[in-house]
Amino acid sequence: MPTPTSTAAPPVTGAAPLLRLSSVSKRFGGVRALTDVDLTVAAGTVQGLIGPNGAGKTTLFDIISGITPASEGTVHFADDDVTAVSATRRARLGMRRTFQRAQVFSWLSVEDNVLAGLEWHGGGGGVLADLLSLPSRRTLERQRRERAAEVLEWCGLTELRKVSAGALPLGQQRLLELARAIADRPRLLLLDEPTSGLAHAESDRFGELVLSLRGEGCAVVLVEHDAAFVMRTCDRITVLDLGSVLAEGTPAEIQANQAVRDAYLG
Repeated sequence: MPTPTSTAAPPVTGAAPLLRLSSVSKRFGGVRALTDVDLTVAAGTVQGLIGPNGAGKTTLFDIISGITPASEGTVHFADDDVTAVSATRRARLGMRRTFQRAQVFSWLSVEDNVLAGLEWHGGGGGVLADLLSLPSRRTLERQRRERAAEVLEWCGLTELRKVSAGALPLGQQRLLELARAIADRPRLLLLDEPTSGLAHAESDRFGELVLSLRGEGCAVVLVEHDAAFVMRTCDRITVLDLGSVLAEGTPAEIQANQAVRDAYLG
């Protein structure tokens, strides 16, 4: 994994769609939170979702990740229709996400938080392999720790690997969430308000990491209220307003769109 730099690799061009939402709608009782939302995201690109409070951004994120089912429409991930697939299964297919509030295992060390993102693969031989310390189990454990060390270094957390995650300030908890999310090499990463509560320098650092992921072919979809961060990080932006798509385009196109300026950018 390359060291992030301010000069990021360009987006992957001509890539097939990795994520496709078709006519996605969501109702909560009599309230319609989303109406006929279409969204296409290619591998190796960063897609932003912006809009005023109540526009439906987090609801859409929850539908993409499988936490909330769509009332109507379909969600395709790569070649799979995952509309009715659980969040756990989607994660194992290569879709990972973070949340608005930093969610780390506060009682675990920084390193063990990252290792937790790899545990679903199993122990390699089960309980017997653990009890007997079989070579297969030792090999798998070494590989996991090597991967954890790699992503911790990439996120600048190596010196904190033995520190309790709950003792970290918010900015480092955000980086730890990112490290855990990418430990298993996701194909699609969903970031919900990733710069919330971060200082300007921390926000810049996070943006560099996102662009480095893009350069490796990972698709990133992010919800973010920091318009400046979105404009400098995203390849394309979708604007939601009152649960519907108001506009979609490049950052330059979105900034020049009068309807978007009236509804959101000001």
